[in-house]
Parts: sequence; C-alpha cells; structure tokens
Amino acid sequence: MRFLSLAVVLLLAAASARAEERKLTTDEIQAVFAGNSVHGLWGKTEYYSFFGANGLTTYTTRQGTDQGHWRARNNQYCSVWQMSGESCYDILQDGDQIIWVLPSSGKRYPSTLIAGDAPPVFE
Repeated sequence: MRFLSLAVVLLLAAASARAEERKLTTDEIQAVFAGNSVHGLWGKTEYYSFFGANGLTTYTTRQGTDQGHWRARNNQYCSVWQMSGESCYDILQDGDQIIWVLPSSGKRYPSTLIAGDAPPVFE
C-alpha cells in the first residue's frame, strides 16, 4: 500500500508539473510556425501573425495588416517586412506559449500559439 501511495503522489506531481521553456532549433521553429498563428502583445500593441508554409507572413493589428516573408535559420526566426530590413529573434516555447527574444537586449515578448490561420479577434 505504501508503494502504491508513493506511485500516486509521483504521478500527480508529474502530471501537474509545468513544461519548461526551451529555445527552439531551426527545424523546430519551422515545424512550429509553418501553417500556424500567434496572438500576443508587442509592447502595447495587440497583434495576430500567421506564418504560411510558403514563407509568407502577415502581422495584423487594429490598424491593419502588413505582409512579409519569414524563415528559420541559425536557430532563429527571421522576417523581412515591406518597409524594414531583416529582423531575427530567438524563439522559446513553453507549451502553447511562444516567447520572442531580442538577441541584442534579451527583451521578451510572449505570445500564444494557435493552430492554423487564426482570424484576428481583438479584445
């Protein structure tokens, strides 16, 4: 009986343990983003982004939608937008949370991963 109680406690502890954030590799970034969306705040701006498997991406805020191109390389997510050069970010994942990290400052921007092309629904 004592062994059974210990086993139950260990199973409950394992089930309630939260996944830990970890940095994604190039292949993992490609697999996680391709065909999916994220929703979050970039500073004070609420946004949705979709990442097409063909490398096209959209960034939608209340003000409208911008289109760009994305790719995964050197264990980073990189994007190019119409009016700016290429920007690259380290990507951390913790369950369905995606954390964008600016390599130059370490500043973090959390977002939520959404399966598929999620239509923007602003709060």
